[in-house]
Amino acid sequence: MAQASDAWDRIVAVLTTGDVTDVLDLYGANALFLEPYNPPHRGNLLIQSYLKDWMGGKEDVAVDELIRVESPDGTAVGVEWTISYTAAGRRWKALPRASFVRLGDEGLVAYHRDYT
Repeated sequence: MAQASDAWDRIVAVLTTGDVTDVLDLYGANALFLEPYNPPHRGNLLIQSYLKDWMGGKEDVAVDELIRVESPDGTAVGVEWTISYTAAGRRWKALPRASFVRLGDEGLVAYHRDYT
């Protein structure tokens, strides 16, 4: 059975490498991605497109995990983390974030919500 914690590790890899090719195999076809200040992103294709655009101007991305809490059955994980990156000639450091990820029946991410 897929584990949400493993999915989170793959999400971090997408963010830190900028390689969004894994998104289609990570998120379900009807997955929901929610974050502040933007409309909902529904489906792995739209999520992939959004992340590609969002990461387009960012370099040297670093994610530091502060705490990770997993559900007993492994289908959900909550993570408090920070992100640092360089954009437009400026280094943004340790911006606080929290994410909640839940897997669907097929073992892919069905729900992902970020907080800033």
